[in-house]
Amino acid sequence: MKLTIKICSRFPSFYPNTNQGYSYKTNYIPKLCQTVHSMGGYAEVVSQMEYDLAISIGVPPTRIIFNGPLKHPEDLEKAILAGSTVNLESLEEVEIVEALAQRLPEQNIAVGLRCNFEIDTSRISRFGFDVAGGELDRAFQRLTELSNCDVDGLHCHISTSARSTDSYARRTQKIIELTDYYFKDKQPRFIDIGGGFYGKMTDDLKSQFDGCIPNYQEYAAAVAPQLQSKYPGNSGPELIIEPGVAIVSDVLNFVAKVVGLKKVRSRQIALVVGSVHNVKPTGTDKNLSLRVYRDEENSAQRKLAGPVDIVGYTCMEHDCLYKDYSGEIGIGDYTVVENMGAYTVVFKPPFIRPNPPIISYDSIQDEYKLIRRRETSQNVFSTYIL
Repeated sequence: MKLTIKICSRFPSFYPNTNQGYSYKTNYIPKLCQTVHSMGGYAEVVSQMEYDLAISIGVPPTRIIFNGPLKHPEDLEKAILAGSTVNLESLEEVEIVEALAQRLPEQNIAVGLRCNFEIDTSRISRFGFDVAGGELDRAFQRLTELSNCDVDGLHCHISTSARSTDSYARRTQKIIELTDYYFKDKQPRFIDIGGGFYGKMTDDLKSQFDGCIPNYQEYAAAVAPQLQSKYPGNSGPELIIEPGVAIVSDVLNFVAKVVGLKKVRSRQIALVVGSVHNVKPTGTDKNLSLRVYRDEENSAQRKLAGPVDIVGYTCMEHDCLYKDYSGEIGIGDYTVVENMGAYTVVFKPPFIRPNPPIISYDSIQDEYKLIRRRETSQNVFSTYIL
């Protein structure tokens, strides 16, 4: 979890009152989430399932940020009353808060609002309150008319491929303008600019992207000085960032054994005990970093010299873990795919085979520990009823 330290340490150097909320949806391995909590990070969750996970591993409700488009009334109320930071998404959620405030007039209620404003013109986001159309205005007015309710911060998370420093500078500028407008008489408790930062990459993966891949220092320099200029000193609102990929992209490797080789006309193929769902569930066409460990004890086994497509166990033609591997690969070798820590665990379906075990390595103690058991057929089918 060194990445947690790296991304956090950059922002406070420009703006001291900065904290991060780790995006559980990116990879909710409990041990990993617990590690983030132990290092002082918020739990950023988008469902009651993730909220329950945070509570179960010892995260206090006050250290949970509850986002997401679907919050059932009972879950929304529970989180608000427990003191979690809850960012509302819609007028329907405003109605739930209005009903709660009227039912419990002695209860002080605080919520945040997710803002929807244009950064990337290629797509209109469906998340948050539309600024241009006046929906954010209506939500803010309805909530501030409640005598026992405060809007104590604004949130944005731009779900777009625009991950440049310029994009983050512009969204920060916009949310500061909105806080100036809506918080004329008091300072907000927090300003949350969301996540979406690039994670750490190997050079061969970086080379497959167009343009520059910003590092954490460059992201921090695009965002935090704007807050420091607006709120000099150490008494400004809390700046919250919500990285997911930036924390976990490089904390997992996927290991799979080579069990089959074949040639089909001009194509060479190596079959491994794994699938594209284990390493690229979002469907990217990029090759993740790959290492092959040779089975030297069985050097007489069949081999292929590249280019070789490394494919998975499913019955789908698109199941290719790595395209055009250039080295030599043989039966019994082990492939190790790197940079696959984001969204793989949470997106992997029980398609054809149950999920593999997850093992952590403690470099200080030089020991391995099982943190997820290998799934069985019984695990997969236990919720079905005949």
